[in-house]
Amino acid sequence: MDKQLIHATLSPDIADLIDDIQLFDEIDSTNLEALRQIKAGKSGTKLLVADAQSAGRGRRDRPWVSPAGSGLYMSLSRALQSDTDAIQCLSLVTALSVLHAVESLGASDLQLKWPNDVLVGNQKLAGILLELHTSKAENHLVFGIGLNLSLSEEDRERIDRPVTDLESILGGPDKGPDGSIVVAEIVNQLLRNVLLFEQQGFAPFCKTWNAYDRYLNHDIVIQAGNTRTIGRSLGVDENAALILQSAAGRELIAGGEIFPSLSEPGENSD
Repeated sequence: MDKQLIHATLSPDIADLIDDIQLFDEIDSTNLEALRQIKAGKSGTKLLVADAQSAGRGRRDRPWVSPAGSGLYMSLSRALQSDTDAIQCLSLVTALSVLHAVESLGASDLQLKWPNDVLVGNQKLAGILLELHTSKAENHLVFGIGLNLSLSEEDRERIDRPVTDLESILGGPDKGPDGSIVVAEIVNQLLRNVLLFEQQGFAPFCKTWNAYDRYLNHDIVIQAGNTRTIGRSLGVDENAALILQSAAGRELIAGGEIFPSLSEPGENSD
């Protein structure tokens, strides 16, 4: 990664919002480091990017395979300007931001899986992990993003689900942009969208999210702890809740994980 290239690719209005850009050859987790700095009293908007992580994490504490050269591992930490209940909405906003950033670099056929995975078909390209730190003085939110850039066969075998990478989507190793440019484009999209969310809530994003929703109007299973709910996904509402038409009627789902129903042809894996 190249700090100067990241800064040069940031839009001037976005660059003005960032207090610090930190690059690491290897770290346990950019999210963990961001949280450590917040707990140490280092406030401000900071961008942390690592070439490799030894303890990368995804949602539900799943490990995120993070070897050097295979992916983009970044965290953006920022004071939370809205209620802590907004994290669910901001998780979706972050995924949509990553999708639009990758599209701007030439990728196509991207979709979203509620609440925050970026997919190509059934293959995962990127994942999001938002983590909140609360204090009496100020609440901070860490936006953690992992994006597959160039996975080896060994990397793919270590990941417990179908995955793809930016190199494959764009047509080969010579087609993709420098990772520093990818970082900057994600930050450009993310901070613009966060500012819009702070002003108007999730409503401006609802229609766009549903247009990219991989499982819109599909039969799905929602797993939340030990509870499984089966129904048809009707997309998200203006509060980022998933609308599920089940045997019990229309329900709003605030948390959980989507699995395709076995009744969906060709859909039998996460």
